[in-house]
Amino acid sequence: MLSPSFFSSRLPRARGAGRAAGAAGAGTKPRSRLVVTLVVAALATTGPVLESALGEGRGWTLGFLILLIAPSLARAGGPRFHPLDPETYVPASYFLSVGYAPVLGLVMSSSFALSSRDTAAMQIAYAGAAACALVCTAMSRVPEPPNTALLVPSDRPRAMLDQDWGAIAVGVVGLGLVAALLASIGVGRVFSIGYSDMHLAEDGKGMLGAGWYLVRIAIVYCFLRLASLRKAGLPAPRVLIVAGACLLVSILFNTVIGRRGPLVWTALSIGLALHAYGIQIRRLWLALGMVCALFYGIAIQGARAQQGEGFEAQISSAMAHLEQTENVLDIGEFRRIYENLVVVANEKPSLVHYPGESWVNGFLILVPKPIWPDRPLGLGQRYVMWIAPDFARHGGGFAMSATAEGYLNFGYLGTFIEVAVFSALFFFHPLNVAAARDATMLIRATAACLASFAYNQFRGELTSLLKITVSLGIALIAALVLASLSRHVRRGLASLASVRRGGAGGSLRDPRLGRRSAPGG
Repeated sequence: MLSPSFFSSRLPRARGAGRAAGAAGAGTKPRSRLVVTLVVAALATTGPVLESALGEGRGWTLGFLILLIAPSLARAGGPRFHPLDPETYVPASYFLSVGYAPVLGLVMSSSFALSSRDTAAMQIAYAGAAACALVCTAMSRVPEPPNTALLVPSDRPRAMLDQDWGAIAVGVVGLGLVAALLASIGVGRVFSIGYSDMHLAEDGKGMLGAGWYLVRIAIVYCFLRLASLRKAGLPAPRVLIVAGACLLVSILFNTVIGRRGPLVWTALSIGLALHAYGIQIRRLWLALGMVCALFYGIAIQGARAQQGEGFEAQISSAMAHLEQTENVLDIGEFRRIYENLVVVANEKPSLVHYPGESWVNGFLILVPKPIWPDRPLGLGQRYVMWIAPDFARHGGGFAMSATAEGYLNFGYLGTFIEVAVFSALFFFHPLNVAAARDATMLIRATAACLASFAYNQFRGELTSLLKITVSLGIALIAALVLASLSRHVRRGLASLASVRRGGAGGSLRDPRLGRRSAPGG
């Protein structure tokens, strides 16, 4: 049921893709990925060399920035810096998770230097930057044009496809799960409790909360489908437009309960999916989107302080928080995540009982809590109980970055391994799949949704990323099953209508789509 391209690292190539990879001039051979990767590996040695020459964290920071831009310069299709290209997007996501705060601190310091505690953390972050740069360079692929004949079947160009109905049905199922979650908490209570209390109320109900992932896949699918129809010069079915709009509006509910991530990650998923499909999004619009996301995040953080006290109180608190923000570049979330890494680097807390324990527990925690009430605690839970037990008892939590988790398990090697695995399997490979020529809409939507979590999960830990992956995988399988059910129902109704008419009906075909292709759906 799943497309083999979703699991294979060898993606189908369009005709002429090899010629496009070279191309500075006639007769130029495509650059070998192995050679380019070795060049980036050589660049990874600049950090230690610069640090030995400059000291006080300057060398690690400059080396980090070199590794940040290296994959974009070594891109298979030629050097380019576009925020949604995987060679730029994945390293930038890692940079935001642990590199932004120390770089800003270095620039704003009077001595242009990091403290010894910050330098120790930056050295660990550098190991992750090297892993991310090497993976992104080695996995770079030449962009391919989508197979429009596969995505907009010529036999039914204007009709709702089976996968359309499957995706919409999955979105409706997702809303049903969310409704069940709210009902289990109490609708009135949802609007009267604080942000931390809301997290405590949802504890053990993660299967219901996963409904938002189903909604997101349906939204991204609808946007992709509309884009494919527009690219073919065809009108979109009204049902698809209405369903996509309703599902997108439902995501706004997360803003009401103080969550900024779902709306931001949904918008990012749509952008990644459209970009991988070949819809060019101008950098200006992306810049405006990032500015809006920044101010949206600051406002939501302010509104949380008065959550449960009424909408007017939350809006007033959000406005006050925006007015009190003196330096928009000093983003509190980035700083707190880096501070956690600083604590881990210097205090070296004993949060794992043996090397690799949190990686093992990452899979064990996938067992639902109602089935296994005493399942192991995640690394983030152990960390907050160690550093702030009172805060933990009131539902508080601290993000444990992949950089810190890898270091706690196997030191610098652990950081290198964890960041490399995150980058390769969960972020870069899905983007390659989403851009593959023959990938279906559902595969593209699912892959873009998974990749959109790059920053969110670089600042998280393995167990949360596995939960997201499983949830999206279940949503994809459910959509494919429902699409198959729709196909059987449609064919049954068509056969019944044919019998009543005494013959088979003709098939629709739009002349703008060219030659007939195999039926899709």
